[in-house]
Amino acid sequence: MKNILLLLFCLFILSNTYAQWFWQNPLPQGNNLWSVHYINSNTGWMVGEVGTILRTTDGGSTWENQVSGSKKMLRSVFFTDADNGWACGHTGTSAGNGTILSTSNGGSVWEEQTTGINGWYLSVNFIDSNTGWLVGLADSSGLILKTIDGGQNWEVQNSGTNSGLISVCFINSNTGWAVGASGTILKTTNGGLNWNTQSSGIKETLFSVNFIDSNNGWAVGFNGIILRTTNGGTNWENQNSGTTLLLYSVNFIDSNKGWIAGPGGKVLRTTNGGITWEGYESGATWSLHSVCFTDANNGT
Repeated sequence: MKNILLLLFCLFILSNTYAQWFWQNPLPQGNNLWSVHYINSNTGWMVGEVGTILRTTDGGSTWENQVSGSKKMLRSVFFTDADNGWACGHTGTSAGNGTILSTSNGGSVWEEQTTGINGWYLSVNFIDSNTGWLVGLADSSGLILKTIDGGQNWEVQNSGTNSGLISVCFINSNTGWAVGASGTILKTTNGGLNWNTQSSGIKETLFSVNFIDSNNGWAVGFNGIILRTTNGGTNWENQNSGTTLLLYSVNFIDSNKGWIAGPGGKVLRTTNGGITWEGYESGATWSLHSVCFTDANNGT
């Protein structure tokens, strides 16, 4: 009897000892992060692997973990205001097994939404708390989903392409662009009812697209590719990035000032709309997958 009691006591001590382990460095977590989005200079969110969601309310000085309820790789996050936001991702398997999460209270509670489509969910973009789009890859074709009720219901739109779509950007309820594999650029002017292919002039995969108005936009991707349009994508010109690195993310705050993030902590900046790009060393040695600036000085 004594031996049994001693064994139970040892097991109790061991279980409580191992229960005290917690993530220590880097704080607040150490999973890879894939996307960052701010709604103002103070408040922003990041998402990443193993369902990671982080929030800041002090411009990034501190970040707090939010409970996503998911263990999937979250690839994109977008908020329309301090309360309403969405994050999407997938399992990383060939089947995709995509997920879309939403919150209506700033991320205090996240809930999974159902689309009815199994695929890779790679980018999400909303223009208000009701209307948004999600792009990715499903059944070897470019996936585009739209919602007009905040994600309670999603409908499939015809992308007309077999290429996976990696990034989507809308400037209003009608006009938007999506980019992806093989230099694919799609544009809609009727909310996605019809998507038309634009000629990028390249075959490299594009990872990010950003428009500031109906005319001025940029897309970036493999081999240091930077494309710019000043007429809504009717024509795209290849800008000189000065690098052959893979460029992951582009963000402009006006027609002149923009930033690009890439491997090895690489950051590019332009102050003339991309006519010239200047490289900056961030001090990081890892890949920077996403960049978001709220004004000419403050960015993450």
